[in-house]
Amino acid sequence: MSQFKHNTWYILLLMLPLCGLDAQGFSGKYPIRNFTPAEYKAGIQNIDFAQNRDMSIFVANNLGVLSFNGNEWKRHDLKTGKKKRSLAFDEGSGRLYVGSQGEFGYFEGDWQYVSLVDMIPPGAEDFDEVWDVFLANSKVYFCTFQSIYVYDGQSITVIEQEGGFERSFLANGKIFTQSQQGRLFEIEGSKLAETYPQGHTGAAIAGVAAQDDGYLLVYNSGQVELATPFGVSRKYDALSQALQGTYVNHVLQLSDTRLVIATQTSGLFLYDLREGELEKITREDGLGSNACLRSFQDYSGNLWVGMQNGIALVHLNSPMRFLNQEINLQGSGYEAYKTADGTYFTTSNGIYFLGENAAQSAFLYGTEGPAYGMQEIAGKLYAGHHTGLFLLENDRASRVANTDGLWQVKRLQWRPEFVIGGTYSGLHLFRIDENRQLQAVQKIKGFAASSRFFEEDRSGKIWVGQYYKGLYQLTLSEDLSRVTVKNVSGNPGLPVKEQIVLSRVNDGLYLATNSGLYQLDPADGSVSKAEAFSGPIGEQPVYLLAQDPQNNVHVIAENVVALFKQISANNYLFIPSSLYQLRFYLNNDLLQISMNTDNGVFFSANEGFIHYDPALEVPSKAERPLVVSQVISVNQGRALYVRKPFGVKPGIERLEVGPGAKVLKIDVESFQFNGLGNQQFRYFLKGLDEDFGEWTTTASKEYTNLKEGKYEFRVQTRDYLGKITTSPALYLTVNPPFYRSPLAQASYVLMGLLALFLGFKLQKRRYNKKAEEIEEASQLQLAKEQQKLAEVEQQKEQELLRLKEEKMQSELQHVNNLLAASTMNLVVKNEFIESIKEELKELKQKGKNPETKRALEKMVKEIDIVLRLQEDWEQFEYHFDQVHGDFLSRLRNEYPDLSPNEQKLCTFLRLNLNTKEIANLLSISLRGVEVARYRLRKKLRLEKGENLSKFILEY
Repeated sequence: MSQFKHNTWYILLLMLPLCGLDAQGFSGKYPIRNFTPAEYKAGIQNIDFAQNRDMSIFVANNLGVLSFNGNEWKRHDLKTGKKKRSLAFDEGSGRLYVGSQGEFGYFEGDWQYVSLVDMIPPGAEDFDEVWDVFLANSKVYFCTFQSIYVYDGQSITVIEQEGGFERSFLANGKIFTQSQQGRLFEIEGSKLAETYPQGHTGAAIAGVAAQDDGYLLVYNSGQVELATPFGVSRKYDALSQALQGTYVNHVLQLSDTRLVIATQTSGLFLYDLREGELEKITREDGLGSNACLRSFQDYSGNLWVGMQNGIALVHLNSPMRFLNQEINLQGSGYEAYKTADGTYFTTSNGIYFLGENAAQSAFLYGTEGPAYGMQEIAGKLYAGHHTGLFLLENDRASRVANTDGLWQVKRLQWRPEFVIGGTYSGLHLFRIDENRQLQAVQKIKGFAASSRFFEEDRSGKIWVGQYYKGLYQLTLSEDLSRVTVKNVSGNPGLPVKEQIVLSRVNDGLYLATNSGLYQLDPADGSVSKAEAFSGPIGEQPVYLLAQDPQNNVHVIAENVVALFKQISANNYLFIPSSLYQLRFYLNNDLLQISMNTDNGVFFSANEGFIHYDPALEVPSKAERPLVVSQVISVNQGRALYVRKPFGVKPGIERLEVGPGAKVLKIDVESFQFNGLGNQQFRYFLKGLDEDFGEWTTTASKEYTNLKEGKYEFRVQTRDYLGKITTSPALYLTVNPPFYRSPLAQASYVLMGLLALFLGFKLQKRRYNKKAEEIEEASQLQLAKEQQKLAEVEQQKEQELLRLKEEKMQSELQHVNNLLAASTMNLVVKNEFIESIKEELKELKQKGKNPETKRALEKMVKEIDIVLRLQEDWEQFEYHFDQVHGDFLSRLRNEYPDLSPNEQKLCTFLRLNLNTKEIANLLSISLRGVEVARYRLRKKLRLEKGENLSKFILEY
């Protein structure tokens, strides 16, 4: 099971030695919750109680009035330093009347106090302490030792008696008071009447309780008598004897037939007037103190006890009681079994026996170690044990067999002379002998898994639920010596594979698993949802399923503990169990329920047992719903909403929060007192959260920096039965800052319209002025535009000239390219002719025929003549000057002494030809080109170091 956080008081409660068992009924002791002064942060003495329609508990403490909402204590001071002695809540007016030292009045609204002492008639103002406040006959009675003040809502009347009064009492709608001389009076209107006699005249009365036609008078001394209009008689001498020397402080008549008697030295006495049974609750039984000043029963039936040093809450209606060390039970409990001679208990320490009239159980020696299930076979009781099987009879345990740990034994239905025992490692066979006693036969072969949970079906097959390994079907051989095993968990359609607890309910086989409850069909091994029980349980892990002799089915699951009360066949009434709040203190290692007991069942606990009586489980009443007690803006340090504890009022439904509330804290109240503490809450803010959050014990929730918008807040709590209660919705609106509010937006619209109107007027004025300026500027602009137009025309002409020049340059470039190409062709042609001339020379030298040589020599001379012809030059010069800006004409004019070949050299340099190309064009050697360049430099008058090619290119 999951982890469970718990309060210190509750741990102490479970560790308490619980004594005084009723030998017939195993009543055990009541669950008790104590509140110390450190918890409620007030004085030690608590004198009186009251409760309002919202179920808040109010306590008169010597340092103020306390209030408790089920989760939180608060103190409300009158700031007078006077001790508070008495309380009474008026449902009609919604007022909490308070009596204190020299003061009385009432609280209303949000703890506003109204004093009534100013209304006291003159002469009666002097009184000390208001020990009792009663509501009767539409009036309020403030009872002091000097006078009794009666408030009718308008005025105060005073009832006086010579010598003053002792304590006063409210019983059956009548108010009684006792004089200082010990005489008992009934208040009738504003008069005192001696309608009931006393046997102990002069003795102080501690309480008055109605009975039959008269009233029981219980004195401080413990004496009890019955007073009727016809006389007085002693009553309940056994009770009187038990109360001797205890000093009775207060008597409370419960809603049933019991009296609660609070004593100064001996705690509480609970006395059943009808049955004559007496119970005693002291400090040893869980009370915080034996000095009990007063008791009070709340609307849920719980008993509140004001003590000299603290407050106790006794769960009188709880169906649970605790049994452990005080009856000498040691260790974790497993099973209890009632016999005619007494009750046997198996625990983790061994086996114990509690005799029928004994107050202490006895340990059965020889059974040291864990002991398990008990079963009656053939009239004899047997107990499984860590070391084997024991026979229990005559307050003793005798060993029947040594086995490898034995959980329990069960009689075979189809072979009733044999008994099967489930052990740590399979099954063991026993036979019932002639003395009707079990005799070990043998270990059954074929199966070796731990067999704590096993059942026999109608066909004689054995089913074993192994917690971690799954479900098995075992078929016994004819001689019962071995089994054939089928692992049913391996079936593909089986919804559960492990964590299986096998149980029998109404002769049907059921499986408690980690995913809910299932029913087993032994015929085919199929498993289906247990329709009779699965609805309220769902698919959560289930740890126990068992049927008691009254056919009630008990279920313990992760978040549900319940009782299914059988109404008819397969028809059950679901009843949540108070055991829910103790589910994490059960023996979750070996959880077990004991059926063979009187007045209920026993559950195995971590320490001993918890006795649970289903007959005392009262169906949960509709308690007051969860409510929002206050909404606080933490960062602003102020309350945005506070629930008023008094007066008729609707709950908070809608709340608007400004943008300045950056941190909101929402406190809730639940008014649930039946639980044993550790109340859990979870919260959901729709608009921010997707769903309810995790469970927490904190009764408040903080939200930081909520965005503007609409939210819906709800809180849930689990009560002592595990039932989830949801609060009414709180609709929360977080308003935007003022500058984004609807009013601000409307003002923005109005301001915008006004701005538009003013802007229109201003704009119109500006427009007229602007029109005049525009007219003036238009003329100026027209002149500027004309000037710009002229400039544009000029720019166009310049652009046209530029384009023409670019076209000319392009054409010149084209001509230059043609000239360069022509020159290169000439170079190539000359090179080709030169190569032919050289070949002809070579042929001439090789030739032997003189005529041939003469012919070749003639051809060479003709080639030389051709190479020197100038017929192409004039055409070349013409084109060259067109491209290069009359280069040759300018050169001749400036340098007239240049020879034709030197002019040609200049043109070739202008065309950026290399030396070899120039040599071919001039039909001279490379050396000749260099000599020509040298002569040309001199004629051009170039300085030493000045580059000839650069000069020609830049000329």
